[in-house]
Order: sequence, then structure tokens, then C-alpha cells
Amino acid sequence: MKNLQEKYIAGLDGLRAVAVLMVIGYHLKLPIFKGGVLGVTIFFVISGFLITRLLLQELQKTNKIDLKNFWIKRIKRIWPALILMVSVTVIVCALFNRLLLSKASQDYISVLLGYNNWYQIFNNISYFDNGGAPSPLLHCWSLAIETQFYLIFPLIIIIIAKLKSTKKERYQVLSIITTVLIIVSSLLMMILFNPNGDPSRVYYGLDTRCFSLLVGALLAIIVESDIKIGLTKPANDIIGIISLICVCIIVTKVAGYDAFLYKGGYLLTSILTAFVILSILRKQSMLSKFLSIPVIDWLGKLSYSIYLWHYPIIILISGGKTSSWYIMLIEVILTLVLASASYYLVETPIRRGILSKTVKMLKDKIQKDQRVIKKGITIASVCLALLITSSLCVAFVPKETMSKQITQTTKTQPKKKQTPAPQQSQPTLSQEEVCSKLNIFVIGDSVALGASSKLQETFPQGKIDAKVSRHCSDSVDILQAALNSGWNGDGLIFSLGTNGPVYDFMPKVRSMLDANKPMFVLSVHAPYQSWSDDNNAKIKQFVDENDNVYLIDWASYSEGHPDWFVKDETHLTDTGIDAFNNCIKEKVFSVFKDKKVN
Repeated sequence: MKNLQEKYIAGLDGLRAVAVLMVIGYHLKLPIFKGGVLGVTIFFVISGFLITRLLLQELQKTNKIDLKNFWIKRIKRIWPALILMVSVTVIVCALFNRLLLSKASQDYISVLLGYNNWYQIFNNISYFDNGGAPSPLLHCWSLAIETQFYLIFPLIIIIIAKLKSTKKERYQVLSIITTVLIIVSSLLMMILFNPNGDPSRVYYGLDTRCFSLLVGALLAIIVESDIKIGLTKPANDIIGIISLICVCIIVTKVAGYDAFLYKGGYLLTSILTAFVILSILRKQSMLSKFLSIPVIDWLGKLSYSIYLWHYPIIILISGGKTSSWYIMLIEVILTLVLASASYYLVETPIRRGILSKTVKMLKDKIQKDQRVIKKGITIASVCLALLITSSLCVAFVPKETMSKQITQTTKTQPKKKQTPAPQQSQPTLSQEEVCSKLNIFVIGDSVALGASSKLQETFPQGKIDAKVSRHCSDSVDILQAALNSGWNGDGLIFSLGTNGPVYDFMPKVRSMLDANKPMFVLSVHAPYQSWSDDNNAKIKQFVDENDNVYLIDWASYSEGHPDWFVKDETHLTDTGIDAFNNCIKEKVFSVFKDKKVN
């Protein structure tokens, strides 16, 4: 293809800047970036394109691919900055946050060895649903996917190059295989995705995410082949701009756990990104000029370092919860400072070969450039010292499980320091009389399960069905089973939404109830769950749009009462159980107090 940029691609760093800003916005929980996880998809497409183009150009020039040299370059690009970030994060956690140290230590080896995504999968660690603050190294799953791609895809190219002798044959076979792999990978994502559960398995998997890298690879194959794409410059600009706008719209409208992404949204975003890259490739294109604006280009050059540092900073400062604007500003400034230090003091010198130059000078006893030797020794010594220190921190950290931590918190919660439930929440005789006569059916998750004994005392005629890790989708079958067994009570309490999106299950449950039976829906207090704000918005909308449906606003009721919760800030202490029960009792009483109850 002609009229394309050959070596340095102006604008591509700018696209990286757009991607990393999306990811940061998502982790800062800014509503406009609800689909900011798509920034990682953009990174995948860019990486797939650049790596494949690099390999194909080497193959074309030398008729072979130097795998050793390729992997050494990848190691220089990825690991120095990664080791620095991981080591500093672990040491800071060891000094200031033992709980985060425990979580980071569990990720430590898998992050450094490039299999963190599979570690998350096999240990059932959710990207979206966290019991308390997540590991500050959770974001390294994406680096693992890229590392695995760098190990596997060059081998495919080498095998094809050995089987086919001409450029045309090689590119034809490679394009067919790449297309088939894209289809298989995207279909796997669609098939394995469970809309009623946590999407982390398909979110983390190389098998279900590699299509984004492969879309970039396919673009590189097309670009490096002799295929002619007869696009005029205006058409090229329009396609690129529209594609980028579409990606931005998806980011602002679709949440990271939304079914749309897993049923084709990620693939669509990958293809749109490929169109953006194709537009950027054309010399003097509008997108290339815009994305080459100095500040955008600078952010793009630092994008890898920014990606590495932003997440542990956010987790260490705000725990991954929504923060005030000035806290966010501090987090962003710290990210830029540490990313700049990493980029200019570690990554760039190592990428330019300062370590190999230092070793050669020492080996050959060359003394003339002491500055290079001192700089190389300093960088190597600092990185090695940090790695050893962080390894010692990990080696001696007690591996407490989250369940043990929660249990300990519940047991050791000092009674004298707990804030009692508000005075207005204290049970009155009229509340007790009314509620004791009601046959209320409570469908809940682990939060309701923790309060089930208290709820049963409040509603002795009622039925409490609560379970750990219950999803909203289960509510339909549970209610149907109760109706089939003859339940004909006074109303239903829907206490779900902690473990996943509510989707369309509330309307289904409402439609199964008699119109004269009230339905009560609890809002969610789960600050570490990525879907809690969205669920609460949907719950309030559902209550507003339906008759005889009432909001029990537990999220607002519990605000400002940290002693009602254990460390995950979702499950309840003894005082929290009383408050949870009173919150429900007050609302139910307000609805039934003037009704005749048998």
C-alpha cells in the first residue's frame, strides 16, 4: 500500500493517549468513562498491528525472523518498567497497607512471569466484583495477554514462512489463519459469556481476548501486502474520524460488564480501531495531525508507564472507590510524575541499550565514558535492590484470606466505638405489630443472608431466601418455585444487586407478582463493585416507573456509617445488621401501616 507512513507513525502515540485516558477515567469511576475498559482493546489492536508489521518487515528483508532478538526487545520494553512499578508498589504496601500487601503478594509472581490473566481465572478473581479494595496489581492481566501473544504469534509466522516461499503465498495463508482465529476467539467470547454471572472469565482469557490483537495483526498483513485500497484522502479522513467517534460513543454509553461488549461489542471496537489506525497511517491525514498535537503525543509516549502506575496509585489512595475531584487530581498528578520518572530514567535508557553498553565497557575495561558506566550501574542497582526488597516483602507476608479478614473484623469490632442505628430507626410497638403479621418474601444475597436471623424475627410469618454470591437472574426461578409451592404472601423484598448487574430481572419479578402486592427493592451499598452505581440508578428508575414498587434506600441510609460494615464495606457488622433490619422495617411499615393485615 502506498502513501503510508513507514517507520515512525505520527498519530499512533496520540491514539495510545486516547486509550490510556479511557482506562484512567474508568478506574477513577468517572461516569462519562463507564466503558473505559475499551481503552485496553485499543492497546491490543495497536500492539497486534505494530508487532506483526515489524515481524513481516524483518521477514521481507532477511527472509527470516530473529526470535531471540525479538523477545529480547520485548523484554527491554516491558519488564524494566514493570519490575519498577511492581517493586515500588509492594514496598509501599508493606509500609502502609498490610491488606493490600497481602493481595499484591498473591499476584506478584504471576505478574512478573506473564501469566497473571490465567492466575485470575483459575483463582476466580473478578475484575468487576471485589470484596474490598482490589489488588493494586490487578491491571497487569492485560500485559500477560500481550506477553503470551508475543510468544505464540511470531511462531505462527515463522512456520508459515517455512512452508511457503513467496510473499504472496505467505500473506494469503497468514491472512486466512488470522481471520479464522479472529472468528474463533470472538465466538468463544460470545459462547462462554454468561449474562447472569460475572464476565471475568471471558474478560481475562487469552483465548477470548486475542481477537483484538489479531485484528491489528490482520491490518498489518493487509498494509504490508500489495493489496490496493482505493480510498481518497477525504474518504480516508471521514472513515477514521467516524470510527474514532463511534469508539468514544461506545465508551460513554456501555459499561464494562454490559452484555453488548461480549456479544460483539469488543470485536466491533477492535475493527473500528483498525479503521482509525488505517486512517492515521496515511501521510498528512487529519487524524494523524490531530493526534500528533504535542501534549497528546507526549501522553502517548508515556502511555505504557501511565498505564502501569495509575492503578496502584488509585488503589493506594482511594481504594478504588469514587473520590472527590481533588483526590482524583492528586492521583493523576502522581501518576504523571511517576510515569515520567519511569520513562525518562529507566525505560528509555534501557531501551537504548545502556545496560549492554555498560557491560561491554566493563568487560573491555573501557574507562573513557564514566558517565555511561555510572548511569548503567545505578539503574541496574536500583532495580535489583527494589526487586530483592519487594521479593522479601512478599516472602514474609502472612497469606490471610479475605474470608478470614472479614471474620476477624466482625469479631473484633469494638462495641463502644460503634455508632448505634439512628434514633428514628429504633423499632416501635406499632412497627413490630404490623411487621409480625406480614407474610413477606425476602430474596437476597450474602448481605441479606448475614441479616437473615434478624429479618426472620421481624417477619416471623415471612420467608427469607438468601444465599452467598447470588445473582439477580436467580430471583425469577426462586419466586416461580415459591409460587408453585403455594406462596401467596403480602409482598416481596428484592435485596440483590451486590454480585452483578440487575439487567431486566426486576421487571420480570414484578410481572410475576399480583398487582396489589407491593414489591420493595433495596439499593446497593457496595463501593468496590463496578456496577453498584449503575445498579442503583436502574433500581431508582424502575421504582419511579412502576406502580406499587417501593425503594428501600439502603445506600443512602447507610452513608456515613463505616462501622456498620466489615472491611469490604458491603457485608454487615452486628450494628449494621440492626440498621439494615430497621431500614427495611421502616419502609415496609410505612406502606402497610394503614392497610388491613390478617
